[in-house]
Amino acid sequence: MSTASSSAAFPATAGYTADRKKEIIGLSIGIICLVYTLLTSPPEGITPTSWKTIGVTLLMAMWWCFEALPIAVTALVPLVLFPVLGILDAKTVAPNYAQDLIWLFVGGFALAYAMETWNLHRRVSLLVLKVCGTNPKMLLLGFLVSTGFLSAWMSNTACAALMMPIGLAIVKMVQQGEGRSEIEKKAALNFGICVMLGIAYAASIGGMATLIGTPPNAVMAGQVEKMTGTAVPFANFMIVGTPISLLMTVACWWLLPVMFPMKALDLSHAGSIVDEELEKLGPMSKGEKLTFVLFIFTALFWILRPQILDALPPVSLNGKMVSLSKVMSDSTVGMLALLLCFLIPVDFKKGRMMLDNTLFSQGIPWDCIVLFGGGFALGAALDKSGVSELVASQMKGLAGMSPIIIMGAMSMVAMLITQMTSNTAVAATFVPLAISVAQGVGAHPLSMAIPVALGASIAFSLPVSTPPNAIVFGSGVIRVPDMFKAGMVLNCIGIVITLISMYLFMPIAFGVKL
Repeated sequence: MSTASSSAAFPATAGYTADRKKEIIGLSIGIICLVYTLLTSPPEGITPTSWKTIGVTLLMAMWWCFEALPIAVTALVPLVLFPVLGILDAKTVAPNYAQDLIWLFVGGFALAYAMETWNLHRRVSLLVLKVCGTNPKMLLLGFLVSTGFLSAWMSNTACAALMMPIGLAIVKMVQQGEGRSEIEKKAALNFGICVMLGIAYAASIGGMATLIGTPPNAVMAGQVEKMTGTAVPFANFMIVGTPISLLMTVACWWLLPVMFPMKALDLSHAGSIVDEELEKLGPMSKGEKLTFVLFIFTALFWILRPQILDALPPVSLNGKMVSLSKVMSDSTVGMLALLLCFLIPVDFKKGRMMLDNTLFSQGIPWDCIVLFGGGFALGAALDKSGVSELVASQMKGLAGMSPIIIMGAMSMVAMLITQMTSNTAVAATFVPLAISVAQGVGAHPLSMAIPVALGASIAFSLPVSTPPNAIVFGSGVIRVPDMFKAGMVLNCIGIVITLISMYLFMPIAFGVKL
């Protein structure tokens, strides 16, 4: 065999691609971080278990950021390393991959797949396009505002699960255009990234506006009342939270098109196309109607779950009568939606239901489910090994500094840690510390507790940072580097907006001057 034929047969041996080099670098850095923590003694004040947990955390962070391995594969690392290194036993690690929130994802994806099966997603997306117009930035704003508003009153996870299929349908329709130049194709890809990241980010940003919008806010209100005996009025909190949410929405609307330009995307012809496509769809089929009714039912149930369940008779649990709202969660509603998809007949005689078994082979992105399970496992290890408590204890050294500096430092640390673990866990760890520090320096407890709680919601850089991030990542439209690049910038902007808004609105809301 000649040299020329050998080269032709094995072109990949000529050298490493840029992506492969990046993967090798990320793989190597992650392994070096872990090996270093295994071969060195922990610094003073850090237990051996915490030191090893930090090593595994750094390894997973590097592998996720550099995409050294498939994302879901990296998420399985805790199942191996935590038991082997004595951080957590296997029986403690494994249940994290089937936690309550994961089944909310599954229910949301089932609903999305039902919409796709009966083409309802296409009808809805066409109607959204018709209302919002054909300017790409205005379409993005439409998603940001609608997602953010819903998230202020309902679970941010459920909100993302509702909006993701609508956004994905519009993205697919935009990206299917033919006869475009390479610049236009790139702009269409960027449009998809902007819309999906916008849904994920707005689902978290909107929740910052109200006490019920996101768990960290509720944790903060509960801890403040418990430790100080003072309640946090709903309306007063909104005076601080709503401006932050609105300003961050504007920042997100500005940032995403800057980082992922889509000026070259011409949708001026889309108006007539939308009308033509709507006409082609004709009247709604029975499957579409049933799916739409189930969609509305599920959305209302997610939004009004406590009120609906509290109105129903209580149930007996361990000999005590408790409200259904205490035993049913958003995940229960998601699973109810999934079951109804298999119980509601579209054609009773033929046995045709809204969904069939293809849901489990085609409709659910299991890699995304595994990814989020890995995030839960990592969060549990950080908590139980004492790493979260260790980081919190280091903040006590700020007690002699200016309240503004303390507020900024604590919210920044909360923001950084929540990129890798549960924002609820971060709030539960840092809010009590923030209140203690505030009391120690003579500041109002809310001046420290609120920015820490809001900082725990500023988590935009990784799929595991929040459930909405994980949900949109499952769409396949965005990559980890895309989310990391935009997310880290928005994280920093969010901290600045939070601090400025605290300075301006705390005197109005609570009579507290900073």
